[in-house]
Amino acid sequence: MIQNISESLRKQRDLILAECSEQSLDRHTSLLEIAIISLYNRLANRLGGDSETFRAGGAIIAVGPFGRGVSSPTDTVPILCLSEEPALKDSWIEEVTSPLIDAGWKVKAYQGSVGQIIAESTKDPELLRQFLDLRYISGNRGLAEQLEKAIDAHVENNREALLGSLCKWVRARATSPEEQSGWLEPDLERNPGGLAEIDAIRMGCRLAAGIRSLEDAIFQGYLTRQEVDLLVQAEKSFSRYLTLLRASSGQSGGVLHFREQEILAGKLGYLERSGFLPVETFMQHVHQFLHGVGEVSREFWERLSETRSSGGDGPGTEVEEGITEWAGKLKLQTERYPASAGNLVHLFALAAKLGRGFANVTRQWIAHNRNVLDSASGDPEVKHELLELLRYDSADLSVLRRFYGCGLLTALIPELAANHGLVQHDAFHLYPVHEHHLRTCAELKKLRDGRYATAEPALTQIAADFVDPALLMLSALLHDLGKSSGSKHAQKGGEMIPVIAKRLGLTPQESETVQFLVSQHLLLIDSASMRDLADPEMLTTCATSVGKREYLDQLVLLTFADMMSTGPRGRDKWRDTPVMTLYNSIGGILDKGEPSSQIIAERIARVRHRVSEQVSDIMTPGELEDYFSQLAPRYLISLSPEEIVRHLRLGRDLQSSGEPFVWETSVDRETAEITIMSWDRPGLLARSAGILTLHHLNIMGAQVFRMNDEMALLIFQCRLPREQAFSMDWDAVGGDMDRLLKGKLALEYRIAAHSAGIGGPKSILRPTSSKIIIDNDSSAMYTILEVHTIDRIGLLYTIGKTLQELQIRIYVAKITTKNDKVADVFYIRTEEGRQKVTDPEQIQEIGKALRYALDGTSEWD
Repeated sequence: MIQNISESLRKQRDLILAECSEQSLDRHTSLLEIAIISLYNRLANRLGGDSETFRAGGAIIAVGPFGRGVSSPTDTVPILCLSEEPALKDSWIEEVTSPLIDAGWKVKAYQGSVGQIIAESTKDPELLRQFLDLRYISGNRGLAEQLEKAIDAHVENNREALLGSLCKWVRARATSPEEQSGWLEPDLERNPGGLAEIDAIRMGCRLAAGIRSLEDAIFQGYLTRQEVDLLVQAEKSFSRYLTLLRASSGQSGGVLHFREQEILAGKLGYLERSGFLPVETFMQHVHQFLHGVGEVSREFWERLSETRSSGGDGPGTEVEEGITEWAGKLKLQTERYPASAGNLVHLFALAAKLGRGFANVTRQWIAHNRNVLDSASGDPEVKHELLELLRYDSADLSVLRRFYGCGLLTALIPELAANHGLVQHDAFHLYPVHEHHLRTCAELKKLRDGRYATAEPALTQIAADFVDPALLMLSALLHDLGKSSGSKHAQKGGEMIPVIAKRLGLTPQESETVQFLVSQHLLLIDSASMRDLADPEMLTTCATSVGKREYLDQLVLLTFADMMSTGPRGRDKWRDTPVMTLYNSIGGILDKGEPSSQIIAERIARVRHRVSEQVSDIMTPGELEDYFSQLAPRYLISLSPEEIVRHLRLGRDLQSSGEPFVWETSVDRETAEITIMSWDRPGLLARSAGILTLHHLNIMGAQVFRMNDEMALLIFQCRLPREQAFSMDWDAVGGDMDRLLKGKLALEYRIAAHSAGIGGPKSILRPTSSKIIIDNDSSAMYTILEVHTIDRIGLLYTIGKTLQELQIRIYVAKITTKNDKVADVFYIRTEEGRQKVTDPEQIQEIGKALRYALDGTSEWD
């Protein structure tokens, strides 16, 4: 009989899991309650003459989430088996719980008398939180009511201590160090804005004022209708998400792991929309709920604190007409402070200047008068106050975050609303777009405060020299505005600025500045990571796009802040990408004019002079002149005299050593620059890259220079393997390079074995087709080949070997990695004619050969 009951319950539970709608989860609580009542009655009936005594002496009570009616099939079911002395027999309790466990539920059964439960609750605050939510199910109702009264008395007698402990927990969460993993893989139970936050609000209501439901909290002024609706919807949604997550993955926690988010989005019925994956829409909703609950929680605890504090009605100190300061907060005298758009934004600008918060009456006034911003278009006072807020807020952006959290920024700039909670499903972009915007502003503040003076002295000086950062801050708030439109977000964001600028009342010049910064915010990072910094045409194009030094200064600051606020990989990209080198080159052009052949010749002459001073001990002037005549201009432009001298000495060492190559390494923390001088031979770049791959060196960039008719110079920028950053075996690297060039090492076999040995690349993204772009327009001297593909072991070797077979020489290789995707850019020419690759047949063959080598298909357009 018990087996039949369990099987029936299992089928009903499985049906609820399969449907997993809000309605089915509501039915789940009823199913559990009816099952427990039936099992309890069955047990009582089996006791025969002792049945009435059994019923009178005990009760089954739902507690915790089950007591509130919000449990799901994958949650632990907490029930309390309440009894008079002596306690219920364990065998009796098992007759109620065992069929539930056999049906698939996890059951936590608490047992004891009223006195025992109160005593245990006194020692364990977590247990008390469970017992605050009681719902009678079966047995002696009077006994359940007795426990409820005892708990109420315990709470009343210990109210201050219990509430103080809860407030301490809330404060600790608010000030605890941020866990960055909580953005990429949020924990729906423990994240800020998660279920624990909602539970704390419920408990705060109960402890502070005996409020037993969120609905009652509305009538007593602790929450608003909109806040309660959001909390209830978030709680139901999170419960539904976790039910599906636990059912599909078997995990017991609340973390939405990266790989499972896409699966969950599919189970929830999310569909792909233009420019966005289903998982990105799903995670946007998750982050919107987390942010919304976090805002409600902040407001609730601030409201509760002020309600319970003494002296709230004191006169305070007058700050301005209708505004006083009390207990570090700005308090309005509402009858003396007119409700206008300018006055509303002014409150936040004033709070930023004074470093103050808002009293409850002020927050209520703000909420009630938010609609005045509907008529703020073109209001010069609103513009002035908004820019003041951006100028004066501190680096933690406490006031700007409140301004955003109240919905006021999106009221002024509705275009931002579509970006709220928006995510890119990759590990590079850690934060939702709205959070990334705010953090970009914070990074600019840190620069101006001098917090990067040691790590970024040049940027710190640029920021300090900037008189008014307001428009730069506004641009930071808007720079990814176009992401809500899908691809080409910088361009689309720039196109949206004129309408926004007009609404905000910006002048034509201010509008032009913001539009430039938004539309070009990727110019420096993309050019520095994907183009040859010694290419005069590229530099001229960048300088033309920027136009003036003031724009360049703002752009490099925004670029830094953008990368630093993207996540750890964005910070790595800033460090690994020569943005400041590009900045200095563009700045030189803007200061001195276009890099004409005369300017280039003058620079080369200066370099020659400085080099000649340092090598007079090993070369005569005639020998040096002959040496220089064989060097490419881009080599002399892109490298410093000191580097050229080092390379010259390496060349002399190669000539006198009798070895196939000489080399040197320069290590800086986690990166290394590897310089190799060798006798020139076909495929040297690809083969050298293969050796570095064998030793776990991640190649971030490479350049190749033919020094004369015999020698070639290779310069690699590499990231060291973390576990070997301080113990790299460079002798082993050099030994393998030597064996390779002497024909004693089979490279292709070694790379294949190496890849298999570490399990091959581990992608966290969808497999995508490689994209091959061949550009003959951007450079007069070189064909630019772009390869966008999934990262893998020996990728540069594979590409280089393919190009070698087609008699293509690589002059510059730029490697940009984002997660496990790479954008490799090569400056190439033909091996024979040393010309750009313009033959259509050869271009087609390059594209097809690379697609085959990378994807196993020769399809290419």
